[in-house]
Amino acid sequence: MSRPGPPVRLSVVVMGYRNEATVIAAVESVMGQGEDGVEVVVVTSGGDRTADLVRRRLPQVRVVDSPTRLMPGGARNLGVDTTSGDVVAFLAADCRAEPGWVAGRLAAHRRGYPAVACSVALHGPRTPAAQAGHLLLFPARLPTRPAGEVHHPDDAAHGLSVDRSLLRALGPFDPALRVGEDTDMARRIAESGVPVWFAPEVRTSHPGPASPAALVADQFRRGRRRGATDAPQTRAPRLIARSVVDARSRLGWTLQRPLRRGEESPLRIVALSPLLAAGVVANQVGWVVGALRARTHPPEDAPTRPPPPR
Repeated sequence: MSRPGPPVRLSVVVMGYRNEATVIAAVESVMGQGEDGVEVVVVTSGGDRTADLVRRRLPQVRVVDSPTRLMPGGARNLGVDTTSGDVVAFLAADCRAEPGWVAGRLAAHRRGYPAVACSVALHGPRTPAAQAGHLLLFPARLPTRPAGEVHHPDDAAHGLSVDRSLLRALGPFDPALRVGEDTDMARRIAESGVPVWFAPEVRTSHPGPASPAALVADQFRRGRRRGATDAPQTRAPRLIARSVVDARSRLGWTLQRPLRRGEESPLRIVALSPLLAAGVVANQVGWVVGALRARTHPPEDAPTRPPPPR
């Protein structure tokens, strides 16, 4: 289902937290697409040189800098409040907008979709570790997935650009969540009955781990962060037992999901399966460690109220 709509103007919020090495490439990936009527705002926090780099290298881009850590939802909200476009899109400062990212979003919104989701491509060398890391993170958002309407809890309902009118109706992103603020928004969109259009031609590229060791370390960090926020308050043996069940379930889903619609080669999945298994185990170990540590060591980066734009 879609609805007719007027031409739209796009605002892109690039969100950075200590992204000195990647923020310029992220911003330029949007600005270099040659589309008129697109504004870019960079929202940074963490106290590093990210904001200064953008101001010096790209003086035409507005920068909103918070000296204290913002959770992703707080950064998104600050970007929404600072921009003026009819549609708002978001790009993490360690990612890039692939060619057609802007045009594809605008085309889908002009067809009447209030929310448009994107696929995720692998940026950088396609090493086995990078490919395995990509499949672990984005098995439901591969560029080979067909276009169509998607709904939470389908992971394809991420990487959204959203009509500003819909954002106003649903309210701001949750500023307290360390992870999952976009999932929470996707859930609210689904509950409101609004369709999300998955546009595989709109590709955000994300770097993959450079080596098997980097893959395991990255998955462990992600699992630890997740465990600190969503693990149940239960005894360690039960927590470990649940992590084993979850690991088996996640590995099976990751292996099968890209194959169901012919989005990945079976031979490639088989070749990557040892690395995929190692990543899943590392993630679940991190989840247990994060859950146990959170009981005695609260997160250091508690959410803060965003400062006024400057």
